[in-house]
Amino acid sequence: MNDKIDFSLSIEIEDIATWMDGGSVTLQCRNKKNQEFEIEFVQHVSLVLYEHTNMPGRMYLNKKLVNQRSELENEIIEGLTTAKFKSNNFSDRLILEEKLNYVRSEKYLTDQEKIKIK
Repeated sequence: MNDKIDFSLSIEIEDIATWMDGGSVTLQCRNKKNQEFEIEFVQHVSLVLYEHTNMPGRMYLNKKLVNQRSELENEIIEGLTTAKFKSNNFSDRLILEEKLNYVRSEKYLTDQEKIKIK
């Protein structure tokens, strides 16, 4: 896929996977252009970064780290705010809202200063 993903189009979250690592969540998404993409919110309970793991408390798009407070991050957040879920599971919406609230928070920025590399 070489096209830039259009997050302004209606996004459908086809699947949401929660991991047993303290809070990571992966969203399998598709927009109205039929562009498929994956968004991962990495747990922010343990701020320890181990070799070959994703950075705690950060967002990834298709396995690539998204810069904090970047235009791309803002586009993703805006798109996910109005996203529709393929499932009607209310807890999926609550999980996503929790992740979006964290990314919008000041703690999202200050947690990065606390990460310890092992």
